[in-house]
Amino acid sequence: MGCTGDAILRSEEDHVKNLSVILLVSLFALLLTGCSGGAPTLPGQEKKTEMRVLLAGSLILPFDDLERAFEEQHPNVDVLMEGHGSIQCIRQVTELERQADVIAVADYSLIPLLMYESKNPDTGEPYADWTLQFATNELGLAYTDASAYAGEIDADNWYRILSRPDVVFGISDPRFDACGYRGLMLGQLAVSYYDEPDLFYDLFSDRFTQRVEVQRDPRDDLDTILIPEVLRPESDSGLVMRGSSVQLLGVLESGDLDYGFEYLSVSRQRDLRFLALPEEINLSSEAHQENYGRARVKLAYQRFASVNPEFEGKTIHYGLTIPSNAPHPDLAVELIQFLLGPDGQRIMAENNHPMILPPIVDREEALPWALQP
Repeated sequence: MGCTGDAILRSEEDHVKNLSVILLVSLFALLLTGCSGGAPTLPGQEKKTEMRVLLAGSLILPFDDLERAFEEQHPNVDVLMEGHGSIQCIRQVTELERQADVIAVADYSLIPLLMYESKNPDTGEPYADWTLQFATNELGLAYTDASAYAGEIDADNWYRILSRPDVVFGISDPRFDACGYRGLMLGQLAVSYYDEPDLFYDLFSDRFTQRVEVQRDPRDDLDTILIPEVLRPESDSGLVMRGSSVQLLGVLESGDLDYGFEYLSVSRQRDLRFLALPEEINLSSEAHQENYGRARVKLAYQRFASVNPEFEGKTIHYGLTIPSNAPHPDLAVELIQFLLGPDGQRIMAENNHPMILPPIVDREEALPWALQP
């Protein structure tokens, strides 16, 4: 009888030990799951549908608010916002073969230029066949109270201030970011506006290890800025370059940068000071579109598989599209409807980002039916 009781006791102890081991293993597996990608889906819970939006850096703050509001109305959807320079957004899909549900860029003309002619190798179809212009902006100089000559700079002397040897200013990389090549366009348009023949060379050309040249065509009154494949500021040149315009903000706020070519919306969102420049050069006004068209930027090397793009001077219009290989095109349509509707308009207004209403579409017949009204 005693032996039997001892056996039962040992059996119960072994059971407890085994149960403890199982619980520890289960807990360890749960921790691993949490480390590898968030909370696991519990029984009875649906896994959220993940949709990816590739967007220009200047849209990050308003689209973060848009994401939260959209997810409140769509609790089973997880919107993944991913900011890049505008050209990089498109290259993620056309060259790196990543899938996205929406692409939103700061220059609408990039979509037809880089996506209409690029074919998806799996289907033979273009990556996009329509573009919706939905927002606008203004280009100028962002700065802080601590910036050198902050109390002196104005719309008449800004280029002289930037040329001073003790001033450091920044621009985003024109090979990747619309704000970067627009900054160069603004600089070239300023040459004739201020009647300063050396203005562009003083600000940009002579500050790079490989000189940025301007090709003049007197027949068309057109200036083409030629961007070399290797573009790197000289050390101690007073010029800082980053991959996108929003990457300049931290350098500006830290005091290591005095001025940066930025959009008005971004400057207001970050509570920075903003120097508004004349409409004739700031790319904000439809009335001066003909003048903006006198400047363009060309990548003077073969960067893309099917095109060698030239970026024309235009009034700033943001554009979006749904790539032809989007995993969730119906959800993408709903997100765009939300952006263009009352809630989206309110969010954009609260973030000081003006919209184009009604939006402009280039190929209405190709637009998803639900967006056509």
